[in-house]
Amino acid sequence: MKNHLKAFTLIELLVVIAVLALLAATLLPALAATKPKVQKITCLNNLKQMGVAYRLWEGANSSRYPQAIPASRGGAFEYCTHGGNYSTVGTAALLGYNPGMVFLVMSNYLINPNLLFCPADNIHAGAATNFSYGDLLSVVTPAKGQNAPALSAYTKVSYFVGADATESDPQSVLAGDCNIGNTGTTGNSPSTARFGSTASSTGSAPEITPNAFGTGAFSWAWTAGDLHQKTGNLLFSDGSVQSATIAGLHLYMQNATNSVNGPCWNFLP
Repeated sequence: MKNHLKAFTLIELLVVIAVLALLAATLLPALAATKPKVQKITCLNNLKQMGVAYRLWEGANSSRYPQAIPASRGGAFEYCTHGGNYSTVGTAALLGYNPGMVFLVMSNYLINPNLLFCPADNIHAGAATNFSYGDLLSVVTPAKGQNAPALSAYTKVSYFVGADATESDPQSVLAGDCNIGNTGTTGNSPSTARFGSTASSTGSAPEITPNAFGTGAFSWAWTAGDLHQKTGNLLFSDGSVQSATIAGLHLYMQNATNSVNGPCWNFLP
């Protein structure tokens, strides 16, 4: 007696396809919703590892971060704009405004340039492949003896630099997501543009100005459409990282003035 294989009928096949389509329609939104969370966790991990690099560097350099040590001694002080208690506001003009030099100075401790790129970054083209001056900061290496040129294009760095952070003040901010601005903000509303997003008419340094904050801190906010959208991540001098809403950002900014009155946060283009 011959055995006959039973095949799907057309109706049964259509039912199977319909069930699979229904499952896909149910699961895909849930999977899509997890992507921003994964990106935010990765960003927090980037900042955490960046904090380790900062601590290792300052441990080998008299307990001071790169932004607090002169370039002549291997630091990046003159490449940043400082505020508050410092009497050297504007010293960035000596070497050319380029706070990204802080990360180049620490490159031996950072090891991987991917740590400087947030996976949710929709501003920059992508992560750098190495720590070369041109690849990471999108500028031309100056000739020997010449000053560093001003930034002229978008970098491959997703984070700002807390130029006045100190190891002695655990609440000072070392770094954080770059999607911060003060355009069109009221209360806890988001900013419509971030610092460092517009080039100046001279084509030199972007509109970064000395971004020192004090009483005006509450006009600063995360932007609505960049990176983590209305929220962001911060790295503190004690090595901790925090995810913050706009209201949380205001609180952390206020706490960061404990040791420096009106510290500067330097934003890269």
